[in-house]
This record gives sequence, structure tokens and C-alpha cells, in this order.
Amino acid sequence: MGRSIAITFCAGLFATPAFAQMTCAALGGYLATQPHISQFVPPPPAAQVPVPFTTLVPATSTPPNAARCEANFIYSAKGGPADGYAVGQNQRIGIRVGFPLNTMDGGSGGVQGAWNGKVRNIGGGGLQGTLGNATSMAPATNTGYVGSITDTGHPTGAPDFAVIQGTHELNYGTLDDFLRESIHQQYKWALALTKVYYGMAATRNYWDGCSTGGREGLSLALNFGEDFDGFLTGAPANFHTRLQVATVWPFWVQKELTGTATLTQPKMNAANASAVAACDAQDGVSDGVLGDPRACTYDAKNNICGQPGAPATNCLTPQEADAVNRIWDGPRNDHGLRIWFPFGRGANAGVTNSPPFGGPGGSLGIFWWSHRDLNFDFTSELLSQFDDETELATRVVAPYSDIISTDLHRAKKGGAKILMWHGGADQLIPWRQSVHYYREAAERYDGFKKLQTWFRFYLAPGVAHCVGGAGPQPQALFDTMVSWVETGNAPDSILSQNATLGARPMCPYPQTAIYNGNGADPKLFASWHCGGNIETRANACMDRVARYQHETGRHLEDADDHCKHDDDDHENKR
Repeated sequence: MGRSIAITFCAGLFATPAFAQMTCAALGGYLATQPHISQFVPPPPAAQVPVPFTTLVPATSTPPNAARCEANFIYSAKGGPADGYAVGQNQRIGIRVGFPLNTMDGGSGGVQGAWNGKVRNIGGGGLQGTLGNATSMAPATNTGYVGSITDTGHPTGAPDFAVIQGTHELNYGTLDDFLRESIHQQYKWALALTKVYYGMAATRNYWDGCSTGGREGLSLALNFGEDFDGFLTGAPANFHTRLQVATVWPFWVQKELTGTATLTQPKMNAANASAVAACDAQDGVSDGVLGDPRACTYDAKNNICGQPGAPATNCLTPQEADAVNRIWDGPRNDHGLRIWFPFGRGANAGVTNSPPFGGPGGSLGIFWWSHRDLNFDFTSELLSQFDDETELATRVVAPYSDIISTDLHRAKKGGAKILMWHGGADQLIPWRQSVHYYREAAERYDGFKKLQTWFRFYLAPGVAHCVGGAGPQPQALFDTMVSWVETGNAPDSILSQNATLGARPMCPYPQTAIYNGNGADPKLFASWHCGGNIETRANACMDRVARYQHETGRHLEDADDHCKHDDDDHENKR
């Protein structure tokens, strides 16, 4: 796990002022007196003008946003090599907290002013590096919650924050801020300033995030779970290292198999469309959505130009078809063992991820990080070196950047609920890594049935990264999680819908949505039910990966006798 630097919040630091509440302007004055706090200065290319500690933001009609008090500030309590930073570098965690107006500022309709008494901490995306736009607090403050967000301790979303180029060391200070301390300070300050502004403490503390925000939610559940009532964690990027390396697998594969990287994104998308069409009916309904993409074995060779049924445009050469099949299969090492999960059939993952960009947050960053060199360029390396790069990354970087442990006893003991979900057509983070994490959590906590009393995972077939895609979109996820916390009624299904497919349930894993058949209208929620078990022996064995930090080896994680026959068959076929 990442380097852990505990912060002690002194009793005097967050002492409630003598009066019961204060105006937004007075809150700014209060912030200015607090230790380790300074004004927020936007990074370039914005004007380098310090932002006031607090601002009254008026209501707007387009888009419709409620008025709020907004605090922006920098937290910095340490710095220099002793704390893992570069020489002369100090911690700088940007934090924003938005408050529905209290009674002194004219708010009404809530438990105190316009406030509902709760805090909704909001996660970010990619490598963050920003406090979002002017409406980043809107999901919280428009619905009566105090909202908070952080830039995760660095001023841009570029991956260079984690390397000290002068000494070729990892910047353990900024990595710890990114992984753990920034979100720790985010919610701590949100809770503390809430008590100061309203003159009363919050009754509930929640997390709401997807992608990096999902990873942040799992990090908080792991490290500070007792401080929360509930977590909504979508498509979590918690296995940061293997995810980022796997993101450039398509580029690496097609560079070697096609020679000149001729597999374009439209060709990859067309191959995915053909796979979905071929396997569409496997879940009982032909609707353009794969219920479980692992069940689809469509061969990209069917899309070779001139083959019967191949698309007229964006068909494939034989070399491109081989590349597509390797991309669908996912990263493997030199012994043929799976290193990490593929994006799979139906997910239009990028096939040209290469410097200087790459996947979410800039996948090239993982190579910079593992080699501790911002000038490292992997593009001349061979496919046979992929497992070596992966193992280097998991050994050098993962202990400081990945949320791997399922030891969530802090959240469980504190009574928190975790609602995790992932789109089955996610093009940026493979959904099977969430299944992998949830499966390991179930093993730790005595099976899915016991785990589901406080931690539930939902697969959203056909849904892309956090939103979009052909599949029906999950509805009211945050409100569903809150209802679970506050009523005790676990969601046996979650409504998902779109205009094309209508409504159907999203089901707690390992159940899946099953069409009732008999001529029932598949667009109606009542025509479906949650049931079955897609955690089959075949799926569980298929999802085993090479041992962590031994990705070049011959052994899989979680060796299990019931999968040994499959391993023997695999070795015999090689």
C-alpha cells in the first residue's frame, strides 16, 4: 500500500467559533487565520490571481444552479525530501467546499438555511490536477448537500508530478497526496467548515465518485472508512498500475502485428459492432447489448475484407484481425498467462494510445513513473518486453499508487455501505478488474451473500465509462446508496433505462438481469428479473491473472485446485 503519512487534527484547529454560525464572508476570515492554509492560485494558463478564501456564488437560471457559499484554499503542512518531496517543494493540496446558504446568508427550506444536514464529497477523474469548473459543486449544493472536491495535490493533470526528474526518484510526497492525503484533507475540511458555517455538525458524510473518483472512494473506505456513512464508487481506477500499462496494450500489439499501426479506431469500432451483433442474443434479447461479454467468442477474422458478412467499410487485413483478437484477449506474458484484463468485445477502447497522450490520465505516465524518467519512450520496445515493463511498474510504482487491499474493516465496522458499479462496455477501465476486486472482497468476508449486507457491486451491461454507451443508463445511483444507508433497505435492483431500450434492472453481482420471455415487452422493467449466477467456475478461472509483482512468471494469482485442469489444458495447447 502507498506510503502513509498520518495527519493529526488538533482540537484547537477546528474549534467552533463562539457564535453559532457565521456569514460566508466571515467564514473566509476564519479560514485566513487557520494554520497550513493559504489562498488558492489557479495554475497556468489561467491568470495567476489569488482566489478569495470565500465567495457568495449567486443562483443561475442557465444552467439552473442554487446559490452557494464557496471556499477555495490550499492546504500545506509539510515539504522537502524528509517528507518525500523534491528539494524546495512543499505540499500544496487544493480544496474547494461549497455550502448551500445558511440562514445568515438568506438560505431557507433545509435543516439550517438551505442545507440538508449532510456532506457529499465528490471525486475527480484522470490524474485530476484541477478543482473542476464553476459548477463542480452543483450535484451537491443543488440538492442541499455541502459539497467538496480536491485537485489531489498537484496543479495540472499531467503525469509528471510523480517523478523528481533531477534525481530520478519517485516523488513519494505527491504520490501520497494523490493516493490518500488530498482526499483525507478534502473531507476533513468539508466536515470542519460545515460545523463552523452552520453552527452544527453534519449528520451524514458521503462519497460520490467515478473512475479516479471511484478509486478515491475505495481508498477512503480502506483508510478512513469509519468517518463515512456511505460510498458510491463507479468504475474505480484502483489498480492504477496494471490498468495504465494495459491501456497501451492495443498500441503495442498492433504496432508489432501490423508493422505500421494501421488498425484505426473506426476499424476497431466496426469489429466491436460485428462482435456485438453476433453475440447479441446470448442474453435472451437482441438489443445491441452484451449481458456478459466474456461469453462472446466472436473471431475478428470474420471482419477480414472479402469475408462473407464483413463490413463494406472499415474491414480488416489479416494482420489487423490478429491484432483485434489479441486486444480482445488482453495482455499476456511470454508464458501465455494473463497479465491483466482486456477491454473486451463491445468496448471501443483506444487503439492508438501512444506518447504523449495515452489512456485515462496519460498512460505514458506509468512508464515515466516506473523508469523514474520523464524522457523514457517505450515505443521502440518489442511485444515480448511488455510483461517486463508490467513487472517493473508493479514493483516500483504500485505500492505507492494502487488500491489493492480488500481489508475494508474500517468501513464495515463503522456501519458504512459501499455501492460499486461498472459499465460492461467501459472503454477506459476494464470492468473485469472490478469483478476481480469484488471477488477478492467476497473471499475475505466469507462469500458474496455476507458481503452484500454492506458492499454491493452492480454490472451495467452496454454502458461505457461512467456514462453513455448503448446500454440502459443507471438511474439515481447516489440517491440509491443514500437510501440504503438511511433506511437499511439494500437495493435488490437498480433502475437503468434509456430511450431506445426502455427500463430494466441492474442487478447485484453475481446476479444478472434475466428477460422473462413469453412475449413480454423487453422495454418494460416488469419484463425482467434479477437472478442466475454469472460467477461460474469457467468465468472465475478465466479471470485469474499472473501473480502481482511477478508478471513475467509462470504462476497465477490465487492458485486453486478447481482451476488446475484449465491451467494444464492451457499449457498443453501452447
